[in-house]
Amino acid sequence: MTMERMKLAKGFFDTETNLEYSAGDMYPRYVEPTAERIAFLKDAGVFEEVNEGTGETFEKPTDKNTVDEIKGYLDQVGIEYDKAAKKADLLALITD
Repeated sequence: MTMERMKLAKGFFDTETNLEYSAGDMYPRYVEPTAERIAFLKDAGVFEEVNEGTGETFEKPTDKNTVDEIKGYLDQVGIEYDKAAKKADLLALITD
C-alpha cells in the first residue's frame, strides 16, 4: 500500500523511524509507515489535508462550497462517492 504524503499540522518524533518531523513537513519522509501507525497519527491530529498539486490546504466543506470543491475534499481524504451525487448527499458523507 502506498500512502499519499500528507502535510503535518504539528511536529512529532516518529518512534518507528527515529526521525524528527516539524509542522509543515510532508510525511512519510523515507519509510512507508504501517496502517496502524497512519491511523494512530491521524487520531493524534498531526496531519493537515493538502492538495499537493496546488499546495492548497483543504478545510472541511460546508453548504457554502461548490459541488466541485466538496468532491475535491472527498477525493483528498479518500472518501468514495457517486459522481452524480447532489451537494447534500456529498456533505452527508463527511463525518467529523
